[in-house]
Amino acid sequence: MIVSLLVGLSLFNVEDKPLVTFPIEVAGEAYVGKFFITTETPKDTIFNIDVGIQASMDVIDVAGHRFFIAYRDELYSGVQEGNVTFDPREAHYYLIGGFRFNVMDKVAASLFINHDCNHNIDRRYDSLKVVFNRITLSLGTPGAYTNNNLSKITTGQWYERLNGKITYEWFPHDTVIDALNSTDIYHAFRVEAIFDQPVYRYIYASARISTYLSRIKPKPDDPEAYEPFWGFEFAPQIGIGVVRERSALELYLKSWLVADIGDIGFREPNPWPYLVLNLRF
Repeated sequence: MIVSLLVGLSLFNVEDKPLVTFPIEVAGEAYVGKFFITTETPKDTIFNIDVGIQASMDVIDVAGHRFFIAYRDELYSGVQEGNVTFDPREAHYYLIGGFRFNVMDKVAASLFINHDCNHNIDRRYDSLKVVFNRITLSLGTPGAYTNNNLSKITTGQWYERLNGKITYEWFPHDTVIDALNSTDIYHAFRVEAIFDQPVYRYIYASARISTYLSRIKPKPDDPEAYEPFWGFEFAPQIGIGVVRERSALELYLKSWLVADIGDIGFREPNPWPYLVLNLRF
């Protein structure tokens, strides 16, 4: 569901169309996920139940190019003695702001700043706190950035149902920024692809692939911490969902076949089955 207020403030007219508008369009997702793990996993694991929500708002449109802001949070819970199956362990918060560019309605590009942090929850001290600041540049199909294409899942051509993007992230490190950047990542690349296939009426099947490649180096003040290396993640998923105009509810199964990114503030899940109920709006 996309809220479109379209408060059109015309500063200049180009063929009777306002050059600058304030669309106030909101899109996002909310999910709950469950790891199915072995009995050998410690009781204090954070690989049990995840919940999260994300919302992105387009604030200003200038000739089809938009300034947006976004917020996302992820809550990771574990298992506690005494039949407590939802024990909040960690939270990951994201604050994002930047620009999304439209290239002839065929390609989209985005440039934004992402500030996020990972914190312990309900623990004596925040020993796992990690702060990230990154400048991000990505290129992909328009449907990879918003949920505007959901209506095309059952009506569009195959190339309208295939979406993906390539993302580059730069984590600057110097005397000033290190105070707000405690991760050891310097560069990261992400490739994401999703294909939706209609099955019957409003029901569709989906397949996704996500890869993450990160360049990790020792900090300048601790060069002997470890040798530089590339961290890598690879996670495919398959799902089935129901779509109605501008919203979709999907149930999918995901597994991290490769997860080797080092102790840099991200979880490294084993290839356990991960079942997720996800709402896109």
